[in-house]
Amino acid sequence: MAGGRPERLAALRELIEQVQPVVAAHEQTLPVDPALRDLLPFGGLQRGTTICVGGGPGATSLALALVAGPSRSGAWVGCVSVDSLGWVAAAELGVDLDRVAVVRADVDEWPTVAAALVDGFDVVLCGPDHRPDQRQVARLAGRARERGAVVVALEDSASTRARPAPGRSWPGADVRLMVDPASPVDWQGPGQGWGRLRSRSLTVLASGRHGADRARRIVLGLPGPDGVGVVPGDVARPAATRPAVDVMERAGVVPFPARSA
Repeated sequence: MAGGRPERLAALRELIEQVQPVVAAHEQTLPVDPALRDLLPFGGLQRGTTICVGGGPGATSLALALVAGPSRSGAWVGCVSVDSLGWVAAAELGVDLDRVAVVRADVDEWPTVAAALVDGFDVVLCGPDHRPDQRQVARLAGRARERGAVVVALEDSASTRARPAPGRSWPGADVRLMVDPASPVDWQGPGQGWGRLRSRSLTVLASGRHGADRARRIVLGLPGPDGVGVVPGDVARPAATRPAVDVMERAGVVPFPARSA
């Protein structure tokens, strides 16, 4: 969106008025690729929740894979702070770009733009180009719960390599998906001086609350030979809680404790 701040915000409001979701608001779970279902407590993206994605190489692909399923089912995806994302790669992961709107926002505009996207879109992807503070994160999460939107927050890589500064790791996220930086990334395709990269397997750790209290581990093909897939012989399963937590803490991520009944 070009122009000054008032013009951009007016154009955003006009865009939101034109967005007509195909996925009914009463459908509380938005579908994801089958390979991702076991990472999520409801088998999909639960409306009103915030999902934080971070960790090692592959975290951006994981975030894009999460929004691919909803976009193909007719949900609208609004994106902010995503200048560094590659949309060719997003399309290859299955994102329907016809259902995606990208809005640029400077630091001062970010709270207003993000809130407007939550009001009008089924899924809001917050990229790593700007990191809001704790109060902004809490307000956005509360608005998402009220409006029934899903917020997918992609951490910048620096915030998961060292102990994150306050407000850098999306406090209060309902689900946290972390690409394990300690596990090797296995690329398939190239030979000895020939061929091209075709698929990649990486380890993802999931934790959170609302049914995701116990850490889970899955090895994904991301991308796989035919899109996103579970690596054969390594299906999703509960991980030993302490080792999974140790890995997250080494990456500077503190898993959230279970919410008391």
